[in-house]
Amino acid sequence: MEWTQQSSSASTRSIPCDIILEILAKLPLKSVVRFRYASKFCNSSVITPSFVKSHNTHFPIKPIGLLITCSARLRSGQMFFYADYNGGSAVPLLTIPPRFSRYTTQSLNGLLCLDFGICAQICNPSARQVFTLPFVVPVSSPSASSTYFCVNSFGFDPVTEQYKVLNSWKVPGKDPEYRVFTLGADESWRLVDGGPCYYPQRESICIGGIIYFRCWTSSFKGSKAVLVAFDVGNETFQLNQIPNEISSDGLNETNLIVFGGKPAIVCYDQLDDDEGSRVIVWAMEDCVWIKIGIVMPLDLQELQDQQGKLYFVVGTIHTGELVLAPRSVSEQFYVLYYNVWKNVFRRVEISGLPDSVHQFNDFSCIDTVTVSNYEENILSFA
Repeated sequence: MEWTQQSSSASTRSIPCDIILEILAKLPLKSVVRFRYASKFCNSSVITPSFVKSHNTHFPIKPIGLLITCSARLRSGQMFFYADYNGGSAVPLLTIPPRFSRYTTQSLNGLLCLDFGICAQICNPSARQVFTLPFVVPVSSPSASSTYFCVNSFGFDPVTEQYKVLNSWKVPGKDPEYRVFTLGADESWRLVDGGPCYYPQRESICIGGIIYFRCWTSSFKGSKAVLVAFDVGNETFQLNQIPNEISSDGLNETNLIVFGGKPAIVCYDQLDDDEGSRVIVWAMEDCVWIKIGIVMPLDLQELQDQQGKLYFVVGTIHTGELVLAPRSVSEQFYVLYYNVWKNVFRRVEISGLPDSVHQFNDFSCIDTVTVSNYEENILSFA
């Protein structure tokens, strides 16, 4: 009887909290997410900065595949999928109702910003979490009716390790307003000074603590564009002139990407039928633009003709290869890689995406697919 009591006591002895956290820090993110629901202690402990730092020591944030976003039917939500760089079946990560964002940023340490104009959401697909920021202005505000040039960009300062959202808002006839929201620190938006008196474009990238985005100098179509650099740490702006050769192409035919760790603008040029197409990459280094012309293989033109859709450069992966992808889902969904330096072109097929998106004459879902790098990040917004 005494032995039984001792055994019972031993079986109910609790494991020290620091040991539990040490074990959790060595588990993959998928397992940590599951353990969050095991107890209140786990749920509250794995979101602390100290645990996040400890986990990142064992599992550094790095690209491990592709992150694909597309709309649910009738834009009733936004869906996130993970796919291996070599293709195969896409793995569903998260679906966010109730609507599709106007613009979704590229993945930044595994996080994305969903832009809705006067409101925004930060999404962590790997942790299955979404954080909704407060409205920039009340919905009842008169200015809330003019949000065409109200754009949210997303940045990270590697020095302070803070994530910030920059809201750029230009109403025709009025001075622009720029606001910043710091995740984990701010409860409301803060006005910042020094921003350009231009019209922001819905695109942005973040490199080394600097958010880059383009602006029109006027609201008229075909106006000149400039590249704005916003320092996430000290919250200051800098303007960079864009070569006239790029501006004359029009923003709709160009893409802002990260190329070789530098901001770059991609332009498209159709050559003769027997020569295919050409991609021109303008990379900016030390405020100087370098032009790189790339003639794409005829295989690309044949694939575009076969599928009846265009492929656009959406960025690069860890190998340095350019990534090309369509902007809509189809029965056969391909992602293309092109090694600029070795002139090697390859394609992979990704299955499992919701081709039912386009059923029932759902024309609202055109240009709703984005492809970027997928990174696992344990950061929580709870």
